[in-house]
Amino acid sequence: MASAVLSDYSEAALRLSRGSFVRLAVTEEDMRPFFRPGRDSVLLAPVRLSGAQHYTQDELKAFEAHNDVPGRKWRNVTAAEDRITVRRRDVVLVRTGADRGLRLLRVVHVWGTLLQLRCDCGQSSYISATVSDVVGVVVEGTIRGGTPFRSTQRKWRYASKFWTVSYRARSWAGKVRRNPRGTLSCVVSALVLSLVIISCTGRGGVDIIGIENGQFVKNGGPYYFIGTNFWYGPILASEGSGGDRERLGRELDSLCSMGVRNLRVLVGADGPRGVYTKVEPTLQYAPGKYNDTLLRGLDYFLVELGKRGMEAVLYLNNAWEWSGGYSQYLQWTGHGDIPLPRVAGYDAYVDYVAGFMKSDTARTLFRRYVMDIISRTNTVTGKAYRDDPAIFSWQICNEPRPFGADNKEVFRDWLTSTAELIKSIDPNHMVSVGSEGKYGCEVDLSLWEEIGRSPYIDYLNIHIWPFNWAWTTRDDMSSGNVTPAVELSKEYLQEHLEIARRIGKPLVVEEFGFPRDSMGFSRSTSVSMRDVYYDAMLSEITDEAASGGFLAGFNFWGWGGFAEPSGDHLMWQPGDDYTGDPAQEEQGLYSVFASDTSTVRIIRKYARSVENIE
Repeated sequence: MASAVLSDYSEAALRLSRGSFVRLAVTEEDMRPFFRPGRDSVLLAPVRLSGAQHYTQDELKAFEAHNDVPGRKWRNVTAAEDRITVRRRDVVLVRTGADRGLRLLRVVHVWGTLLQLRCDCGQSSYISATVSDVVGVVVEGTIRGGTPFRSTQRKWRYASKFWTVSYRARSWAGKVRRNPRGTLSCVVSALVLSLVIISCTGRGGVDIIGIENGQFVKNGGPYYFIGTNFWYGPILASEGSGGDRERLGRELDSLCSMGVRNLRVLVGADGPRGVYTKVEPTLQYAPGKYNDTLLRGLDYFLVELGKRGMEAVLYLNNAWEWSGGYSQYLQWTGHGDIPLPRVAGYDAYVDYVAGFMKSDTARTLFRRYVMDIISRTNTVTGKAYRDDPAIFSWQICNEPRPFGADNKEVFRDWLTSTAELIKSIDPNHMVSVGSEGKYGCEVDLSLWEEIGRSPYIDYLNIHIWPFNWAWTTRDDMSSGNVTPAVELSKEYLQEHLEIARRIGKPLVVEEFGFPRDSMGFSRSTSVSMRDVYYDAMLSEITDEAASGGFLAGFNFWGWGGFAEPSGDHLMWQPGDDYTGDPAQEEQGLYSVFASDTSTVRIIRKYARSVENIE
């Protein structure tokens, strides 16, 4: 029995003789990102098709003899002759067993990589193959005596010898006929569907999340998500002050079990330690000077995400004082002491940080930081950050604001030029702004849209804070009235979603939160109002996801997990557990703790509902 092993996935075509089979040469190294020995198995599914023979037990044993992956299981599949439905973690081998070849072959709901291999079928005069709902990468052979087998309805992109087709390519059909001159045999496409083992590759040949037709695509499939804000993750991952790798593992495993895989994370804080309402330890303790222990913590954090199939949105700056950001760059460039909002008042702080848009030297320091971080190579894996699939996107800033109508033009130019800089260093990953929406643009929705249209910005962000923005009052909180908060939040969401549809880019609500009942901060305080609010907001994504809409994700603020805040004081102090609430906020204000079981159930419900969107 002849066999052909496909070990080069970019191979243009592989000719098969009748009665042969195709085996994918898969090694344990290939499987490492997806396969956990003793826990996962790969299913090999030989499929019976019209004109193709069923595999015998001897042939299955032959397949097994070539297996290099421990723990692989085998099964024989009997499918309807003209239809195959394939799911993740299945490897399907199609054997041509008759001169007729494969007639009227239809493959639907394919996740992963579709390899089209050519096969000579000299007795076939007409072969039709229909492929619909393809998710992944298509490697296509040249049809002898004809033109490449491609859709007439879709534009295909060719990169690194891979043909890619969006998962939105529905009802797609291609047909191969005998050469009209009759001088060559008809060539049909045998279909080998490799799921998970060969995942959808991003630009540069790495598995990185991207965008197709206005939707996120992960491992070749549509990607909608319920995520969280986990700003302190890299600190936990470090081996220095604040580090707790045992807790990090528990937190990531807990989030993973909920279906929460997208984490929005602070790269690191700026400035000296010992500043009231600022988190520490800080990463950039002086301009261009870095705490190597924290950088290695970021490296380790990304590795742990990668092991779990999770990914991080990494933001690089902050308009607010709790991690330095705008205000720290201004202090470093001679603009005087920082007037902290909790000490000098909010207006004094806003007047001060408005200077960031007026200071070329402050923004230049930030550009150097951007270049240093994005060009980094992970010390654990030796992999450049630009090639790491654990990074979902680079984000310019947490809640950037111009802080004044006279700064709007400079603000727009700064964001777009920074996005261009990031793309010049790392063309593989997406870039986002980190904006609140119109509230981050001097309540100018057109400015938000103009920034979002930049070709260097891949998707759109908004934040929604009903209590912070006075959409709900303390009286509402006391009476249990959530209605105003829900109505105004949905109105804010919809006006931005309309623009996302017009621009054709995904929209992520990457921050939203709601206090505990009666504005309590203790973990024992009930969260009934929060649960109503979370349920109302997260329900917005289900219909959008089911219809392939532009509302792509929600990240709640924030995950407190297994933290145990001090009962002696409300504000964070060095040595306290990190929670979802940074140092400028009362600990427990917006945090979702692992003990908030009712909220966790709601998050899990919606995370699971969008996880299997096809």
